[in-house]
Amino acid sequence: MGAPHATLEASESSLSLSSGAGTASLPWSAVTEVWQFKTCWLLVLSKSQFVTLPLACLPPELAAFVLARVQASGGKVG
Repeated sequence: MGAPHATLEASESSLSLSSGAGTASLPWSAVTEVWQFKTCWLLVLSKSQFVTLPLACLPPELAAFVLARVQASGGKVG
């Protein structure tokens, strides 16, 4: 992956993740569940795929937006 740095962009229709390894853009409906932990969230895509989202640099407004979009697309938040 190179430098361990990634960028998250969230829009009304999709979630985009970029790093030295590449870029992925997913519709919100691809996130089936959000597992919330103290320092990070796991955005579950399938039984064997998830995205780790560290909370240390996630503004509260963006965190609320992510949860709202996941729920609006039928995903579970827990």
